[in-house]
Amino acid sequence: MKKYLYLLSFAFLTLSCEKKEQKNISKTDNNWVLKSTKEYTPLSFIEAAKKTVNPFDFSSIENDFQKGWITAKDLDSLILVVDSKETCNCYLDPLSSYIPNDSAQVGGFAIEFIKAFKENKKVDFGLYSCPKVDEKEAEELKVWWKNQNRE
Repeated sequence: MKKYLYLLSFAFLTLSCEKKEQKNISKTDNNWVLKSTKEYTPLSFIEAAKKTVNPFDFSSIENDFQKGWITAKDLDSLILVVDSKETCNCYLDPLSSYIPNDSAQVGGFAIEFIKAFKENKKVDFGLYSCPKVDEKEAEELKVWWKNQNRE
């Protein structure tokens, strides 16, 4: 009799947990799915990072940024936000086992994107990144961009 009671209790708990889990999944935002960088421009990437799509405050996007993903057209808009300390989600590679408990800043992402363009490198955030504004670096990039526009 005890075996049947244990089995019945186990079955009940298993089924009730599955239903609860399904309810939570259905309440989540559809944006919390794996995205590709090909779906974004640098500015739309930052806009997506500003939205809270999961309880952990990170954006999980494949780390497949192509060289040349950032264009000269993007720089005018990115330069305007290099000083922004508005918080946003950290970047998290889907392969990372670490979930950062920090936040990023809009200007931090803008700085990283502009540096990649300036150095003609592809963007690589590694397994996770929570870039912050470095005021000295932001000022240097603004001066560099101003000089680029004079030429």
